[in-house]
Amino acid sequence: MLWLLRSAIVMIYPRTSSLPGIEDCALDEHLAKFKRESPPLIWLGTVAGALIFHLTPLMTVYLPLPAFLLPAKLKDRHAARITSTSLYLVRQAVFLVKLCAGLCWGADPEVRKRLALPPLPKDPGTWRTT
Repeated sequence: MLWLLRSAIVMIYPRTSSLPGIEDCALDEHLAKFKRESPPLIWLGTVAGALIFHLTPLMTVYLPLPAFLLPAKLKDRHAARITSTSLYLVRQAVFLVKLCAGLCWGADPEVRKRLALPPLPKDPGTWRTT
């Protein structure tokens, strides 16, 4: 299921002319850590959000294909539309995917530099107490 989640994240956070995409931000390491450290319910919700993301192009771009098979232009349109849909449960499920991705993208030193933000300090790894 990691490939499904990774694919959805890359479509939601693409490269632009001014900012790196999520695939430039050590995404695979982040996903492994996110899976390892997340509570099972959060992980399940995030994977379910990715599944919903990939199964809903029919309602956003009117093609009966999974999102990973869409042409590039339609991938962008689908990502924009599904993340702002008026269907609350769908939007919230996809929001979990965006949350997971945003933790990786927003912490990347190059992204922070381009946004004129200071780099984050090294993670002390102390948030877990178990």
